Amino acid sequence: MTRAGGPTVAVRVDRTLHASPDRVFRAFLEPDLIRQWITPDDLAIDRITVDARVGGRVEVWHSRNGVSTGKFEGCFLKIDPPRELVYRWAFIGTEPEKGEHFDTLVTVRLRPESEGGTHISVIHEKLEDLRRGAPHVHVRLVPGWNICLDKLERAAGQLSANLR
Repeated sequence: MTRAGGPTVAVRVDRTLHASPDRVFRAFLEPDLIRQWITPDDLAIDRITVDARVGGRVEVWHSRNGVSTGKFEGCFLKIDPPRELVYRWAFIGTEPEKGEHFDTLVTVRLRPESEGGTHISVIHEKLEDLRRGAPHVHVRLVPGWNICLDKLERAAGQLSANLR
């Protein structure tokens, strides 16, 4: 879903994952798990730092074919395990001093489903600057989230298997 008009542009991705809400929630906060799913396509993760508390930061540096492509950085605004996570999320290119900094907001809501699954809803909003300044990134948000959620499901599923 894309909502346009007025002051807000948002995308929303909903699906059911085959992992418990606890394990899906952990995948958003633990560096080893984040590394397994946070980037779409051909980006490699170079480094991750996470301070998993309200007011804490998350930073993910990435590259393509050994060349830095910038980083994602955020600040946790709400952590309500295993139901809701809200964080500021910025896309920062290799030259932020030239305006390659696009601040957005992500809300993740989790709801238990039958047989141990999780309904996940990702709402990514405050996308106006990203849409104007990096339309090539903006247009890939929904496909990117879908790719990442596929990877997240695998990471959470492996976590599930390892805990048995």
